[in-house]
Amino acid sequence: MIEDILAQKGVAPDIDDETLGAAYERCPAAQRSILKNAVAFAYALAQTGAEPVTATRRFSHVEQTVTSKRLGWAFFAVDQRCFPVTAILSAVVLALVAKVETVFVHVTGPLTDPLLCGFDLLSVDQIYTTDHRVLLEGLAAAGPGVAVDLAGLDLDFPRLVRPDPANYGVAVALPPSEHQRAYRAVTAVTTGQPRAFVAYGGEPGSAPVVMDERFLGCWVWDVITPETFRFTTSFYA
Repeated sequence: MIEDILAQKGVAPDIDDETLGAAYERCPAAQRSILKNAVAFAYALAQTGAEPVTATRRFSHVEQTVTSKRLGWAFFAVDQRCFPVTAILSAVVLALVAKVETVFVHVTGPLTDPLLCGFDLLSVDQIYTTDHRVLLEGLAAAGPGVAVDLAGLDLDFPRLVRPDPANYGVAVALPPSEHQRAYRAVTAVTTGQPRAFVAYGGEPGSAPVVMDERFLGCWVWDVITPETFRFTTSFYA
């Protein structure tokens, strides 16, 4: 187990199950509904069929064999000031859909109840707040994996996904409601960005992603997919 390898190096989670459970209980039902909706939405969109293993295709005189296997671990550096909690949870869902063996999360910035509640919903219990470099070094020694930087950290890792928060703003064009107030509370610590990537309400085409009111809080990633968490090789003959 990767966790055992880390333990031998003196690296252990900073957040325990009791803390996660308490955050879940403190999170108001309306806010939990926003989180659950985002998680269910992400799972629904990620169901693309059987897990890819090996596929062979012929293009004229060229035969291509593509082999894909899941990575041993995924490391998420997250900061809600950069991305809303719903975007963070949606990214983690994609790693779970890819059946990564273990998901590790390093949190920079506020540890809010909605964030911890979301991790509890996803059964993610490897959560760290201390030096991320020590954790990432330990993971690198444990086998192949991928790092996803949603915290604006200067991560040094060969397999790295680093979306720029400036390209992922949110616009809300909906009438006031209890649902919207819950969403505002869940995402209160996120810094607003002028360039909208997701718009809740509004006309189709007003942003790259536009969602109906019932999907308030849901998220679609354009640079993170289940394939992000798999190692794929191609052979041509």
